[in-house]
Amino acid sequence: MSKFRFKIFICLILSISALSCSVMPDELKSAEHLMENHPDSALMLLKQVDKYRLLKKSDKALYALLLSQAYDKNDVYIESDSLISIATEYYTDTEPLRASWAWFYFSRCARNRDDEKTQAQALIKAQEYAEMTDKYKLRALIASDEADMYESQGQKDSALVFNKKALHWFQIENDHYNASLAAISIGDLCTRVNQLDSAMKYLRIAQIEAAPLNNISIYTTIYKVLGTAYYYAKDYKNTLYHYHKAPLTGDNHYDDNKWYLLAFTFVKTQRFDSAKYYLKKIKSPDSMSSQYYELWESVYLSQNDYVNAFKSATKINQVKDSIYNYKLNESFASVERKYKYEHLALENKTLIIENKQRGITILVSLLILSLIMFDFLSMRFRSKKREVEILLQLSDREKALLDKANEYNALLKNQTKMQQILLQNVEQYKTESLKGKYALKTQKESTVVHNVHDDIIKHIDGVYPDFSQRILTAYPQLTMRDVFICCMLLGGFDTGTIATLLDVQYESMNIHRSRLRKKLNIDSSTNLIDFLRNF
Repeated sequence: MSKFRFKIFICLILSISALSCSVMPDELKSAEHLMENHPDSALMLLKQVDKYRLLKKSDKALYALLLSQAYDKNDVYIESDSLISIATEYYTDTEPLRASWAWFYFSRCARNRDDEKTQAQALIKAQEYAEMTDKYKLRALIASDEADMYESQGQKDSALVFNKKALHWFQIENDHYNASLAAISIGDLCTRVNQLDSAMKYLRIAQIEAAPLNNISIYTTIYKVLGTAYYYAKDYKNTLYHYHKAPLTGDNHYDDNKWYLLAFTFVKTQRFDSAKYYLKKIKSPDSMSSQYYELWESVYLSQNDYVNAFKSATKINQVKDSIYNYKLNESFASVERKYKYEHLALENKTLIIENKQRGITILVSLLILSLIMFDFLSMRFRSKKREVEILLQLSDREKALLDKANEYNALLKNQTKMQQILLQNVEQYKTESLKGKYALKTQKESTVVHNVHDDIIKHIDGVYPDFSQRILTAYPQLTMRDVFICCMLLGGFDTGTIATLLDVQYESMNIHRSRLRKKLNIDSSTNLIDFLRNF
């Protein structure tokens, strides 16, 4: 019994020491002061605090908030919200500014792990607290993230609304850099929804906001988006003018994109020699999409250079295969990230419980010392019982997580096997199509295309029993072309591949998908592929 008393006494001393330990307030204030203009220095300062768990509650919350902010400003993408949750648990409407920042960085953790539902909920909380303050830049950053989220979901109208709010608040704060970026985003969105007059208006605003910055990257982006707006208006003269006017940055990513846009426009206007000139200026073609090689294919075909045209077509297939493999790896990675996050979320709940209990630790310790002779046996029994219950709960949760992971892996394995079979048919189609193309398109080409379409529908019907017949029965207004697009989407094929098999422009696929949604009576909030899988 005396040995047990000694252990309790040591625990009491450690608890009292922990409660009295905290980082110097000046250290946190220094990091907060450096955060806006020198976030790298703030991050280095915060990393020197290696025992943040021993800080008092208020300092721990501030430390968690500042470190999350420093990571974000230094482009260190954190997926787990275990750290920032300490701040969201502590800050309330008594400190709305810090509460808003805490929920804002909580939303970014959710964004980094592609958890849109949690991101949306966190942004709503951040917005509620931000409205209690007069910090318009914070409101603008929240609105900008909301706009990006809606844009990723295909809700362009909502994205426009929040981008316009962000622009207004950035202008109030005279934040020219972020205001110009917001105006560019609005101009780009207006271009894609065919509001060309509005696109021109906001891109001019972007030019005005960028004028004091002398930032070449922003200037070149503005001119490229302006050129694209004129391209949608079929004003190719102004398209080329603005693409030419986009300044060079010295960064291959920006500069190669400029040469590509010029080459694309020249191919569109049948000026293949000029297109060839700009395609040769591209320094890093391997980092570009298969459309780069499609432009080369068009140029070579215009010159009757069938050998190089065939090489370009082969390169297109290689790039698309590479993209397919990358997407497949990303799918596996997302499952793994989700499993790890759920495990971290369980650890986070334990940490929150520990934080809530810390305030009464010393009182509990004193109570144990006074009642040790009477409560020892019952306390030990309850402790053991609780340990068993926790182990059982953890075992059940781990089993559930493992079953879920196995279910995801089986689904991905089945989809991969199906796509490999379908890709073989696509490769045969492309080979036959090229032969038909260079042999003045014999009647075999039509037969090959038809057979490939039938094979794809047949394979999908094998994985999703009688899918084509069921959807035609439910939606008789669908054409066989619509059914084929549905089957390709179920097969996991990207838009470029579908466009190639249908022999249409890549941009036309957005129109096909929009028409298909109308025929299936699907609203914009419903994911088309999920709808087809559950049909």
